[in-house]
Amino acid sequence: MKARILLVDDDPMLLAGLKRQLRREFQVVTASGAQEALTVMREDGPFSVVVSDFRMPGMNGIELLSQVKDLNPDTVRMMLTGSTDLSTAVQAVNEGNIFQFHLKPCPSDTLARAIHEGIAKYSRKARQTSHLNAFRKSMAQASEIQRNLMPKDRLAVEGLQMAGRSDWCDETGGDYYDFFTRNVGGKVCAGIVVGDVTGHGLPSALLMTTARAFVRERIVNSGDTAEIVSDVNRHLVRDVDGTHRFMSMFYCEVDPADYLLRWTRAGHDPAFLYDPDTSAFDELAGPGMPLPLGVLEDTRYEESVRAVAPGQIIVIGTDGIWETRNAQGEYFGKNRLMNVVGENASQPPHTIVAAVLEQLNGFRGNLSVEDDATLVVVKVVP
Repeated sequence: MKARILLVDDDPMLLAGLKRQLRREFQVVTASGAQEALTVMREDGPFSVVVSDFRMPGMNGIELLSQVKDLNPDTVRMMLTGSTDLSTAVQAVNEGNIFQFHLKPCPSDTLARAIHEGIAKYSRKARQTSHLNAFRKSMAQASEIQRNLMPKDRLAVEGLQMAGRSDWCDETGGDYYDFFTRNVGGKVCAGIVVGDVTGHGLPSALLMTTARAFVRERIVNSGDTAEIVSDVNRHLVRDVDGTHRFMSMFYCEVDPADYLLRWTRAGHDPAFLYDPDTSAFDELAGPGMPLPLGVLEDTRYEESVRAVAPGQIIVIGTDGIWETRNAQGEYFGKNRLMNVVGENASQPPHTIVAAVLEQLNGFRGNLSVEDDATLVVVKVVP
């Protein structure tokens, strides 16, 4: 099929001659002025190449081709004019992003060759645009799928309220959180996991999805939090071997009947336990600084246990929160995080999560988001 081109000139005799010369090689559409050309572009476009005169009533060729670029950025724009003014040529290139500039009278073979070159450029740009659009569509689908993996509702466990949110800096993220219930010793406990994969974007999202699957598969079997994390690590090491990627994880289980909290860290920053009666925050650290998941297959993790009380709040986040900086280079820090939690301690968990992330966005201002930020809040209730 012949490529479609649009010729624009206010001289009808010239248009007829050009169309007669070029119609054997191209599908030629003509317009006798800028406004007509724009109408044709909107109603009958796109075109591979638009060739326009410079001096026309109402709107000159540079102004026209600038609007053509807005209507269809892939269309290749050329100018055919009787003006020999150098400033016109410079303006055409700078403002209209002209591919080629030709003077009248232009031999038909020269113009045809130029149009063929323009069509080849259009085809390359159109392919690139198509691939880019397909990639964007795939990324949007990947983002939707990953979002659907996140808990859709706040987990309902008697004696507990909990909520979480992940704000990603790309379409997909390397942060994640999950809620579920486990039967531990005949009692229903809530399991909460927060993970942070190195980097962000699609590679991190794939690793996050893999880790989530490993966790979900492992929790159906018996074992304490350390055994679960150790098993997940062993599987993950085999998958990330040679990729230099790893992830941190904080995994905990809350027994609301006996008011016990059990947790295991894998390279993740400690969570916090807030007591509104004393306004005190305690770090949920545990022994040493265990390695992140995906580093060494035989890493053994240890479980920590402590009592919790009604009214206390467990806060688990990722470093995308406290390492966010503002325009002055200041970090949001953990103190700001704790202040917001303390000020909103009487609110339900989802309100606390929203308040922290709102404060974080305000602190960042107009700076770009550089890392994923995830926060989970669990409140122990009577």
